[in-house]
Amino acid sequence: MTESIASFWDLAYDNGDYLKHWESPHPPLELAAIVAASIIPPAAKVLDVGCGAGSEAIFLARFGFQVTGVDSSVRAITLARERAANEGVEVVFRADDATKLPLADQSISFASDRGCFHVLDDDQRPDYARELSRVLKPGASFLLRGARADCDEEGVFAVDAGAIDHYFVSQGFTRGPVVAIDLVAESGSLPSNLVLLKRVR
Repeated sequence: MTESIASFWDLAYDNGDYLKHWESPHPPLELAAIVAASIIPPAAKVLDVGCGAGSEAIFLARFGFQVTGVDSSVRAITLARERAANEGVEVVFRADDATKLPLADQSISFASDRGCFHVLDDDQRPDYARELSRVLKPGASFLLRGARADCDEEGVFAVDAGAIDHYFVSQGFTRGPVVAIDLVAESGSLPSNLVLLKRVR
């Protein structure tokens, strides 16, 4: 990731723009449903990739999962650590590149992405998919959420069936149906897709 892009994200966390544009005001229902359905094994190691200021990672940690949150923004990680400390939960937050994850092979039982993959272009997406394939255990699930092709938001790239199949199925994933949703923030909603993938080999 270039320095200018990293600075853009840091600025958004410094000036509070993240609260308006992509911070979810409540725990997402789809992530709550994953927990309620016992898709994640008890006390499992889980990954929130593109964790931002940590709201979803903290939500998962409350249920006893061993959570690692990774984001390229140093400022986001600082905020996430402060939030976790204030809420009395343990999360490992790392300022790192999602295409070069600081995790051991086959160490993660569940991963979640709310809006990271959709800001990666075609040059970055193959590395991202390979890294997710590398760190997830066989049988692990991956919840992916990102912008639809009809989204006119600047700087995001479609997360549709074609992209999912091209980048992830080739890396040993299977998937369920691609479901249209809205990612909601204070400034409005982003037309998006949701899919649950499984690492099968």
